Amino acid sequence: MWVRENHSPMANRPTTFDDHDPLANDILTVLEDFIDEIGARECTAHFDNVVADNYYLKGKHLTQTPERFIEDHLVFPLLRHAFGYSLRPQPKQYAPRWPRSSGIPDFAITNIPIQTAMQHDIRFFGEVKPPKKIQNARNDMKDYLDSDLDIHAVALLTDGFTWELWIRPKGDTIDDNDDPTAKATLRDSLKTIRTRNLETEPYQPFTVRKNINTDAFSAFTADAVLTAIETELDISATSL
Repeated sequence: MWVRENHSPMANRPTTFDDHDPLANDILTVLEDFIDEIGARECTAHFDNVVADNYYLKGKHLTQTPERFIEDHLVFPLLRHAFGYSLRPQPKQYAPRWPRSSGIPDFAITNIPIQTAMQHDIRFFGEVKPPKKIQNARNDMKDYLDSDLDIHAVALLTDGFTWELWIRPKGDTIDDNDDPTAKATLRDSLKTIRTRNLETEPYQPFTVRKNINTDAFSAFTADAVLTAIETELDISATSL
């Protein structure tokens, strides 16, 4: 039997919105903490330009590289606390071993026990990039997958704003015309929540919760993705 580690508290969640939707609340909590960290680092004006206009997030304002900042304060908290994942950042070896010619992904998902993933040739990994650089994550994913077609691959890609889920059966390739299995965005929510740091504009958490697309983000929860793996890769949970 496929034993799912770290069971998500969000199993059987309805995907339609109401004021008490756990997914919307969990996402909102992470976004608020993220915006508070932006304020603590005194780069509110810089982030306003990033989220509202065509600027890119700069490390000199964050006093940290943008990718690591996004990982630590937005992506990893969402994965763990909102979507129900256990993960391993910068995995050196994971189910099965990465080809020597490829790089190391930003994280591996370990909800499927490693031994089980190895037995069934499933690699579940993720790539994180700074905001507005999701194409770079896609390019890295394609490099990983093109170097090893003999495994099933599941990839979570994000630049913090845009989120994509890709599921590729072994032997298949991915090209620029392909679409992800699921896609969602947090950019509009972050535009609203950033006003927490602006005294001149009121901030209404209810408005953000209402506008979080839980229909889209429910596809990114651990239970939903594990179910999609069974369906897309034609793997029966009872045989794992």
